[in-house]
Amino acid sequence: MSANQSDFEDQVSMTVDDDEISGYESDCGDSNSAVSDRFDVFTRNGMIRLEEENSAHDIIKTCFLSGMGFAGGDTNLVAIHKNVSSDLTRQARFESFKIFSQAVAQKCGGDAKVKYAWYGGSKDELCEILVHGFSRCREPAPNEQSYGVGVHLFSPVFAYDGALSSAVDEGGLRHMLLCRVILGKMETVAPGSKQSHPSSKEMDTGVDNLQFPRRYVVWSAFMNSHIFPVYVVSFKAPSPNG
Repeated sequence: MSANQSDFEDQVSMTVDDDEISGYESDCGDSNSAVSDRFDVFTRNGMIRLEEENSAHDIIKTCFLSGMGFAGGDTNLVAIHKNVSSDLTRQARFESFKIFSQAVAQKCGGDAKVKYAWYGGSKDELCEILVHGFSRCREPAPNEQSYGVGVHLFSPVFAYDGALSSAVDEGGLRHMLLCRVILGKMETVAPGSKQSHPSSKEMDTGVDNLQFPRRYVVWSAFMNSHIFPVYVVSFKAPSPNG
């Protein structure tokens, strides 16, 4: 793991606990109705906007822009929304995530390797995930190499890779989820692989590189037990196609 990636994990290692999705609203909210309407689709689906003074907002913004690499200078982070819904279904999904974290930790000698990771998509797709969970493993883009059949997420320091999977909405914004992911015991997945499940009972997830992972692959059987969306980051960025 690179120094930058380690720094991100140290800074944003806000352990998944009950206040991740409790209904508190301190340091959150938005008094500007015009801005609120712009993100109504998120607030209606159990998200609360972080104020810019919030410490988590500062950390995520800094690491997101750094992870955008050469495009960081032309990228504007517009809003961060946090999953703090007290909805019973969402609470149950969160409790399940914690139970699986404990089970994987026990299997792996005490460390479930719960990390942050980016997932890009359209606004509608991300809202569906927030409300109902993951329902499919998206096919790679025509110019994208496949690393197995599963949900592909990206290391915190490679936000740009996740942004390539995002889509511009009607307001000119792109959106990504910042998720907590149970990685457990990882195995290398080769480019072009059609692997769709762990190679053995000991393994949990796939990565493109064990030493310096850029891409995480969560197999479909685990996509709603090993991934929990915590934040939505909305931003303006130049088109990757120029």
